[in-house]
Amino acid sequence: MSIFPFISPEILEADQNSNRPLFREYAYDFENNRLLLRNGNTYLVEGNEALRIWIFKALITERFRYTAYDSAFGSEIHTLIGSPSHSEVVKSEIKRFIIEALMVNPYISEISDFVFTQTKSGIQTDFTCTTVYGPTQIAWEAMEVCA
Repeated sequence: MSIFPFISPEILEADQNSNRPLFREYAYDFENNRLLLRNGNTYLVEGNEALRIWIFKALITERFRYTAYDSAFGSEIHTLIGSPSHSEVVKSEIKRFIIEALMVNPYISEISDFVFTQTKSGIQTDFTCTTVYGPTQIAWEAMEVCA
């Protein structure tokens, strides 16, 4: 499942008993919100680097909002913006929404080791994402969510 519904980098949904093809995704620059170019052309990255792109796109995409995406893609973290809840409830909900958003990917086997930090613009969430390629650390900020 590509982060771009109109571009298919030949990633196949594989069942648990078969070998999965190498996870590939188009290189993306989230700071400038654009595809990265090499010699004027888009290019693919593989493995955990590709999964990191998929993870960030899944977390920033509002689930059920865009018809271009399957209903399993995206997160519901945006529902926490401006919610007057206790900090432990907010952290628990962020954790739940992250797990729900990411565990739909068959290349991800576990999400663990959550650490939350309040920032000026939201809640910084650091966690470990264990994939078929090994563990990778993810740092992601839920903007405008306060605990």
